[in-house]
Amino acid sequence: MMPRSIVFPFTMPPTPELESQQMEEEEEKKEVVVSGGDSVVTDVSLRLLVAATSLAAAVVIATNHQQRWGVRVDFTLFQVWIAFVATNLGCAAYAAATAALMRRLRGRAWLHHADQLAVNLVAAAIAGAGAVGSIAMWGNETSGWYAVCRLYRSYCNVGLAALLLSSAALLLLSFACARSRYPSST
Repeated sequence: MMPRSIVFPFTMPPTPELESQQMEEEEEKKEVVVSGGDSVVTDVSLRLLVAATSLAAAVVIATNHQQRWGVRVDFTLFQVWIAFVATNLGCAAYAAATAALMRRLRGRAWLHHADQLAVNLVAAAIAGAGAVGSIAMWGNETSGWYAVCRLYRSYCNVGLAALLLSSAALLLLSFACARSRYPSST
């Protein structure tokens, strides 16, 4: 049997905190939430901008068409433009979904890998569409491709605008990818 004079630490009543100590703890909690909230707001803003520019690029290409001498040109003539639209729509959906769930996803290791995959897919879509656009703009005489942008100038100009929008989305998504790799400590 143990004598009653031994008192274990877990049996002692908690010491009351002073009112000033409670106020300091509450202020510290508020500061942590505000500084961490700024970082989340930045991440969400970046991802929403990615979603907007990527969606705009997909819509611009999907609605782009021109008809001349009975020949209609639109994005469905080339598989690379179909892939460009699909990739940009997928990127817009991914960016919007991750923006909506950013508070839960922050600091997850797999988020950076998913961001890298999205960056690489968008870069590949831009590269493919840019290559076909280059051939359409300047042609390639040795392979028998003629510069069709001389005939379909407005179609090519809208395609260039979509490539620039998608490039802006790629740049913003690259920033978001870097932020997911090195999240702030607060």
